[in-house]
Amino acid sequence: MEIAVVGNDDFVTGFALAGVRNVYSAEDSLDEKVGEALKQGNTGILVMQQEQFKSLNNKTKKLLEKTVKPVLVLVSEKGKEEDIKKMIKRSLGVDLWA
Repeated sequence: MEIAVVGNDDFVTGFALAGVRNVYSAEDSLDEKVGEALKQGNTGILVMQQEQFKSLNNKTKKLLEKTVKPVLVLVSEKGKEEDIKKMIKRSLGVDLWA
């Protein structure tokens, strides 16, 4: 199971440097990049910024809200690394960093 990250260049670069292989930089075509990430059969966690999630069209939002796999993790600008770890552990029931 892989982690995929969709967002602007600054957001995805940090994840790419941390070793996440499936990063989708989307400045203009956010809905299209989310679709690409969902088509990857091995994506188990999809990480996005909360503000960018709000800018998705309604069809894409509903699809992400209803899907079981991948688990959607929204990160706010106020979030911390520890908070992200806790959200993923709570969503999956497994600590990926252990």
